[in-house]
Amino acid sequence: MKHFIILFSFIPLLIFSQENFNYKRDFENILKETKNNKSDIYYGNLLERYNKIDTTLTDKQILSLLIGFTSNKFYKPYKDISFGRNLYKLNDENKFDQVIKDGNEFLKNHPFDIKTLYEVSYAYYKKSNKEFANAYLVKARMIFKSMIYSGDAKSIDNAAFALNSADGQDFINKAMRANIGKMGSGQDKNGYFIDILDANLEDGSTETLYFIIPHATKKMFE
Repeated sequence: MKHFIILFSFIPLLIFSQENFNYKRDFENILKETKNNKSDIYYGNLLERYNKIDTTLTDKQILSLLIGFTSNKFYKPYKDISFGRNLYKLNDENKFDQVIKDGNEFLKNHPFDIKTLYEVSYAYYKKSNKEFANAYLVKARMIFKSMIYSGDAKSIDNAAFALNSADGQDFINKAMRANIGKMGSGQDKNGYFIDILDANLEDGSTETLYFIIPHATKKMFE
């Protein structure tokens, strides 16, 4: 079963790329600022607004939240991928109440897990609670927009930020409504790890997208 619901229209996200984030130049500076309670991108303040689904949060502020989360003790990018996949199986078994219970508990400490946001949204939708279902999709869309704000993903030198190796796949499936083709990896000119994914579009064409995730691979080797 393909768990995919649309409660609002996705504007093609690739048009939002601003090219005003550079991983080498900005990542550590933003990470530092998210820990400064006097900063306008202080993690605690931004997280409170995100949890309230404050849609006035800018793409830069959501990106700052994602970057800030990389230093969180609960950030375990490769281990956590399995959680959303397990929720998918539970939804397949029509265990919607379990998905809602387990998913919301997980999101308390992993608020930006795209797979979990989608699976909990789907469970609420199947329980005929469209208002709650939509709320989780709004959060996912905010994350997708911040990813493409960080880079247009169309070249290895302008790769989009992703928290883990699954987020690029979810971006292709959910935001672009495309299928994943070839999957690979590489390094940019700075030696940063890049996920390289082919998106097979509805018109039969293929687009290669690039997602930068050295913060994730660093966690794997710690």
